[in-house]
Amino acid sequence: MSSALNFSDIPSLRQKLGPLTGDIAPVTTPIMFKSPRCFHKPPAKSFQHRLSQEALSRGSATLKTAGTELNADVISLATGRPAPEYFPFLNMTLDFPQSSNFTEDDQNSSLSETIGKSDIKTNKASYDLAISLNYGYSAGSEQLIRFFTEHVDVVRNPPYSDWQCSLTAGTTSALDSVFRTLCNRGHYIMTEAYTYSAALEAARPFGIRSIGVQMDEEGMVPAHLDNLLSGWDVSERGASKPFLLYIIPTGQNPTGTTQSLQRRKDIYAVAEKHDLYIIEDEPYYFLQFQTQKTEVYANSDQPPRSDPKLVETFLNNLIPSYLSLDVSGRVLRLDSTSKILAPGLRCSWMTGSADIISRFLYLHDATIVSPSGLSQLALHTLLDGVWGHEGFVKWLLYLRDEYTQRRNITLESCSKYLPRNICSWSVPEAGMFHWIKVDWRVHSLAAAYSKADYVAGNIILKTEDRIYSTALKKGVLCCKGSAFRAGGVQGCEIYFRVTYATASLPQIEEAIARFGMAIKEEFEVGV
Repeated sequence: MSSALNFSDIPSLRQKLGPLTGDIAPVTTPIMFKSPRCFHKPPAKSFQHRLSQEALSRGSATLKTAGTELNADVISLATGRPAPEYFPFLNMTLDFPQSSNFTEDDQNSSLSETIGKSDIKTNKASYDLAISLNYGYSAGSEQLIRFFTEHVDVVRNPPYSDWQCSLTAGTTSALDSVFRTLCNRGHYIMTEAYTYSAALEAARPFGIRSIGVQMDEEGMVPAHLDNLLSGWDVSERGASKPFLLYIIPTGQNPTGTTQSLQRRKDIYAVAEKHDLYIIEDEPYYFLQFQTQKTEVYANSDQPPRSDPKLVETFLNNLIPSYLSLDVSGRVLRLDSTSKILAPGLRCSWMTGSADIISRFLYLHDATIVSPSGLSQLALHTLLDGVWGHEGFVKWLLYLRDEYTQRRNITLESCSKYLPRNICSWSVPEAGMFHWIKVDWRVHSLAAAYSKADYVAGNIILKTEDRIYSTALKKGVLCCKGSAFRAGGVQGCEIYFRVTYATASLPQIEEAIARFGMAIKEEFEVGV
């Protein structure tokens, strides 16, 4: 068994591995930054047989490959990178909250960092504007690849040796790359019955169809996934059996469900049985509230902020990732900065086996090239320079506590304003979303028609649309559940997704009250 690795081990590990090159767009691999324990694990299985025709036709970019031959004694006349002296940016100053106080109220706790154009040459910093503003390596800067490799090494500890990290231009862009790299036109992908609508919309133009797997209070039901795959009829479906499984295990969008550790193990076992490749989309992973599945909304089981083992306790209480369970290398984990730092950064990271990650780099060479250099510079300055690994985790813990409060206000408001004979819900254990079920069967529209399935389906959509429109007239905008339905199949229930991510706490209560008024008006309650 591999030995434990802690964030306190990172400084000595960096010292042993040596300094960064400080070059423009150096070829960077996590192998340069992994702890020794990684290399004692078995390698991943090969998933080359899951590559799309497009991916198989791609190779490394000619000019990028030539760049690998550079060394200190070679003068390059090959690459059309502008000289940094022609960049009209001299320095950039950013103010960051320190890990001792994350609130914006105390400006005295902020730390100001100024990054110049030539800080590397003058030994002032390990990253500067001259590097970040030039063309970058497709996997990302060596500075951020080192940080995220260390993060994954400590927090995830993948069970195989040849895992790698690569930066992405946000998860939506990463999903586009996933579908282009792993799917051909006409393929099916497996998703939760209700899933992230942008994922479905990203797949659709490629001619990729979706199959929704039944869900319960813990998300995707593994037995139904197994049954769908075991009973797959190629002639009936007109396509080969799906091999790509797209899931959002924690604080699922839109339903807010969170898979338990046992549920994750059961789904992974189905993936092993049917040779599935798993896309683990985890933007809400660190927003795990760690409360029981009851309507007791207090957050009393959290360790006090004075606990010296706060970071360790927080990480140990998180449900393990699929990546941490992945003995075969069949998981591609997508991490996002959008929900935990800022969506405008358009700079996130993914982790998977080296042979699959290399295919994404071939694609990125010809498409995004690399995420924004300024975003990478800002991220590195904050995460590596100001906070460090433990400070980053303390920020995540702070966010978890803030969203716990927002979740609690939402639940309290629902109990106060929504009629319980019409509306029902489960307590979200993570994330930013609350999934409200509305009993359409007691609506006047339903009573006017027969019980025939095709009629009921029509009435469901009409009733959903009426509730949505009435709520909008009352001054609250919610998302229709039908927008998230996979496979183009009409569901048998009505759901609305509400988020507690944006509105202020008073606005959350007011919005739920307005939604309650819309429900009561539509269902003629108290009128």
